[in-house]
Amino acid sequence: MAVTAAARTRLAIRGVSYSYPGSRPVLDDVDLDVTPGALTLVCGASGSGKSTVLRLLNGLIPNFHEGELTGRVLIDDEDASSIPIERSGLTTATVFQNPASQFFTTTVADELAFAPQNYQVEADEIRRRRAGALEELGIGDLAERDLRGLSGGQVQKVACAQALAQHTPIILLDEPTSNLDPRAIEDVRAAIGRLKAAGRTLVVAEHRIYFLRGLVDEAVIMERGRVVHRMTGEELWGIGEARRRQLGLRALERPRLAVRPARLAALAGGPADATDAADGVLEPATGVETDPDPNTGSDAGSRADDIAERTDGLLIENLQVERSGRLILDIPRLFFPAGAVTGVVGANGIGKTTLARAVCRLQRARRGARMSLGGRELRSGRAFLVMQDVHRQLFAESVSQEASAPQLERLDLAALADRHPLSLSGGQKQRLVIATAIDQDARVLILDEPTSGVDHRHLVAIAAELRDLAREGRVVIVISHDVEFLNECADRVIDMV
Repeated sequence: MAVTAAARTRLAIRGVSYSYPGSRPVLDDVDLDVTPGALTLVCGASGSGKSTVLRLLNGLIPNFHEGELTGRVLIDDEDASSIPIERSGLTTATVFQNPASQFFTTTVADELAFAPQNYQVEADEIRRRRAGALEELGIGDLAERDLRGLSGGQVQKVACAQALAQHTPIILLDEPTSNLDPRAIEDVRAAIGRLKAAGRTLVVAEHRIYFLRGLVDEAVIMERGRVVHRMTGEELWGIGEARRRQLGLRALERPRLAVRPARLAALAGGPADATDAADGVLEPATGVETDPDPNTGSDAGSRADDIAERTDGLLIENLQVERSGRLILDIPRLFFPAGAVTGVVGANGIGKTTLARAVCRLQRARRGARMSLGGRELRSGRAFLVMQDVHRQLFAESVSQEASAPQLERLDLAALADRHPLSLSGGQKQRLVIATAIDQDARVLILDEPTSGVDHRHLVAIAAELRDLAREGRVVIVISHDVEFLNECADRVIDMV
């Protein structure tokens, strides 16, 4: 990936304020210069304006998103508002916070070819770019897969590969690691490192920032639509723990799982049977980092001792799920205790979301599967799944119509009551769906990657909320790759292998 003159494209935001229809200003007098060939990290609380900044840089504002815009966005001194959206695509490629929303075809191979085809790139060059992007992200085995059958983490990696295949001088990434397992995060870091070395300009909006250590040239911290701090990457990683928390930033070092996980074979005949995994504590699977002392940095170990003798909860027996005639999940027995938060980890595509969907009757299982709650059959409506793609669970015209006022207050959403749900940030949408689940009084609450797009303050608040819900006697299951979050809330952790 050789550096070209195009790679020196300059981006600048000058005195920009912006409001989505019917909302207060999301950006307030923002100035930002993006250094060509450098990596600029944009971080800050959920709803602080990070995604909106990226939409300005790629031309979606004002060409696609309506709203009130003042100030100027400049691309090589040309006002971005005068550049047709199709020409913007030659300059910037974007990995969206909700990557499934940017797909246009049905298979991974076709999706990676779609944008170059629209710009009439030669077929041989398209094939070369596609092969290179698949290799960069380690997803060559997904090339012929249907996009609709991929896990959230696999979708995220395909979106990153799609951006690479476009060969634009500027790449914008909005929460690119939100649904990824630890190995996949390392793949994304490696790809970003190679792009930077090749002279591409990178702007990354992220809450999870530890993986970018050594790559960030400038860090921009936003708060309530304004840029409140600027510092070099070296300065960012040099701040102390107290200062990090004061700024509301996530961990600067790779977190280690405080609870030693039990291993659960997703298919029979794996390294441990499901009964052992559910009832005992086994060695962690390869790739899951744990603290040598299970109790270090968290009281999760003692919480696990407190619930060890409980029998009330969700019992799953003989759960088998097929896809296209192939057995993709086979769990003889698995128990989730009431009154506890159980984390579920495992590589992208291992079957975590399939398990959750089966429990909530959103995924058909083979005949003979049994699920019981407190010794009785689990009835429809008693289990609620907060999906990875929460857009599918928001239906009303306003936030206040989605959830009750007490729950909005509880999850720090009261000030957004009049907003349209789809105008919220990713983290705000996530919290809104959690509020609807609490309103429905679900006894089994399953959350699939609940902290994608969530800042440190709200991560801690959601963890506290889940512990409160568990104390009310609910079964709380958290599917997550977010070790920092699991350390805050999980009593026990199951690792699907």
